[in-house]
Amino acid sequence: MSVQGREERLPVAVSDEALVEQMRTGTEPAGEELVRRYYRPLTRYLHRLCGSEQLAEELHQQTWLSVLEHVSRFDASAGSGGFKAWVFRIATNKANDHWRSHGREKAAKSGLRLLTEEEAPEASFRLEASEQERKLQEAIDQLPANQREVLLLRYYGNLKFVEIADLVGCPLNTALGRMHKAMLKLKSLMDTGADDGECDVQTREQ
Repeated sequence: MSVQGREERLPVAVSDEALVEQMRTGTEPAGEELVRRYYRPLTRYLHRLCGSEQLAEELHQQTWLSVLEHVSRFDASAGSGGFKAWVFRIATNKANDHWRSHGREKAAKSGLRLLTEEEAPEASFRLEASEQERKLQEAIDQLPANQREVLLLRYYGNLKFVEIADLVGCPLNTALGRMHKAMLKLKSLMDTGADDGECDVQTREQ
């Protein structure tokens, strides 16, 4: 489903659910508007999930093919997350299917990477930023899978907590609790890493 090359575009004010209804009647611009609306958050999320831009694009395409195939099954009244949570659930399932089909169960458990923003820092800070990024990645890898999932969906999927709860199939308080625990654990791991780094410097100076 191509977004480029078409001047016809539906107004942003149209709700996701209204666009879905139009898709069901064969209105192509409705589907293109949904793809455009969620392209960036979905690809960012899938990129962090699988660690590859190329794979993220492939999974993104598979996600929308599945949306087209199963759009008749979408029920806006079935959950609080609406279409956004539904499409992110499909994307997550596509990533899990890829890991299983390639025998990468270990990667599925430890491969969720939270990377820093793509913008390059000033030259004088690049080494420090690179080290901080490495520490952050290592800390994220040590989080329980359910906490990593909530963290990624919140910051890179840009989902609300009520949407995350609906997507992962847990109560809202549970999703909030996982996020809280994840942040506390990250702070502890990052502080520990910083202390270890200071010890290494002192050892080298002695």
